Amino acid sequence: MKELKIRPIGIVRNKVERESLKYSNNDIEHDSNLIKKQGKASFPSEIMIYDDYIECLDGIEDFSHLVIIYWTHKIPEKARQLKKVHPMGMQKMPLTGIFATRSPVRPNPIALIVVKLLKRKDNVLFVEGLDAINNTPIIDIKPHLPLYDSPSNVKLADWMYSLKDDINDESR
Repeated sequence: MKELKIRPIGIVRNKVERESLKYSNNDIEHDSNLIKKQGKASFPSEIMIYDDYIECLDGIEDFSHLVIIYWTHKIPEKARQLKKVHPMGMQKMPLTGIFATRSPVRPNPIALIVVKLLKRKDNVLFVEGLDAINNTPIIDIKPHLPLYDSPSNVKLADWMYSLKDDINDESR
């Protein structure tokens, strides 16, 4: 298979116009001021679903949380070539393979996140927790199912605990 075709089903609308990432020297660094401003993506966003897919939303308001799959369309081609990064661009974190991180710089700039569904109005989903910027294409939406999406006895890399503490410290 040489090529896949993915069609967006909608688009993000929010007030975030630029990513919190900067690309330099074959690595990424995060703009800590923007991260502080955005917090943990607690700002509201709207997901506007295209007319062809409105019918696909039937029953979605029965769920409190959704898995949003989106295309990080502003990631430059050069950044997609990175094989390793320091998580969150923090040099004190170990250089880690891209597939062992949640970095948006990936061979295929696909991202996913669980968001809280605040309400639905026609073709618009009002959500909280979406870490995408304005005009980001939405690829797919699925209901969050705790039995499937939240396994027990999860193991994390040691650096992840340190990263969590650093993020919490920065957002204060």
